[in-house]
Amino acid sequence: MATLETISSIDTAPRHPIRLVANRTGLTVDLIRAWEKRYHVVEPARSDTKRRLYSDYDIERLRMIRIAKQNGRRLVDVAPMSLEALRDVVSEDSRFDAAQDNPAEVYRPSWSNPLESTDTQDAVDAMLFAIQTMDQHRFDQLLQEGLVKQALPAYLETVIGPLLREIGESTRLGKLRIAHEHMATAHLRTFIGALRFRETFTGSEPKIIITTPTGQLHELGALMIAALVSVDGWLPVYLGPNTPADEIAACAMQSGARAVSLSLTYPADDPRIPTELTRLRSQLDQKIPLFVGGSAAAHHRQLIGRLGLQSPPSLNELRQTLNELRDRGFRLQSA
Repeated sequence: MATLETISSIDTAPRHPIRLVANRTGLTVDLIRAWEKRYHVVEPARSDTKRRLYSDYDIERLRMIRIAKQNGRRLVDVAPMSLEALRDVVSEDSRFDAAQDNPAEVYRPSWSNPLESTDTQDAVDAMLFAIQTMDQHRFDQLLQEGLVKQALPAYLETVIGPLLREIGESTRLGKLRIAHEHMATAHLRTFIGALRFRETFTGSEPKIIITTPTGQLHELGALMIAALVSVDGWLPVYLGPNTPADEIAACAMQSGARAVSLSLTYPADDPRIPTELTRLRSQLDQKIPLFVGGSAAAHHRQLIGRLGLQSPPSLNELRQTLNELRDRGFRLQSA
């Protein structure tokens, strides 16, 4: 077995094409390239025709990293490790897993699922690599492939949400150019926007107004909510971004909406946000709950609490709250 070889005896000559490496490591070609670009896990040589060439040493590193990730290790932690350190980590984790035969020796919290979190992070990494390389066709393919693998709510929560945060953070840190962000945003807007129409509506569903307030031009979070609530029997009335408070209130009144959802993303410290939230809450019927989410919502936590707005910490909790509101309305109608 390769893991029994001494490290000094492993061939470091670059001679293997990337597809052979994928077969031997159990990783996809997309993921290998993404890990190279983002975490520098290996540095392949190039042939005369510019094809990547990998050594046995590279293959062993990739294989050890894959196992470490499957055991719950973070890629950012194991990527810089030497091969010897990686083997030690994998060996330690293997001994830990073996101890599961004795429940007294091991405790795993009920929410812990290392393999699931590993798979979703790999999906995000592959998408980020497609964005970095401006591979629009592959980016679209990855978006569609992920939708097949997971139910829509889980896909939005575990892949699309983290992807949006990574794009925003990488752009702010200069790891992605503005052009990368614009390309990704354009494709995500089309992809997420289409998800709203996957369900068949009868017209009897409770309505929810979804938008962003004045000054908030980033709409992908709002589009995610529109797609998400449609799965649970709500009819989203999507207004797009940058909507003044009085227009939102008027739309809620004219449509008979049961709820309003706002997405706050950037800039978090926009001085217009407190004014818009205060005006909207005062103009809305007090029976209509106003939900506020997005990466910038935490910046206004005190205001949100003072106005009595709702800000569920996750998409799953937003779904639960809306489902309770929907069911309560149905009970009132049938009473």
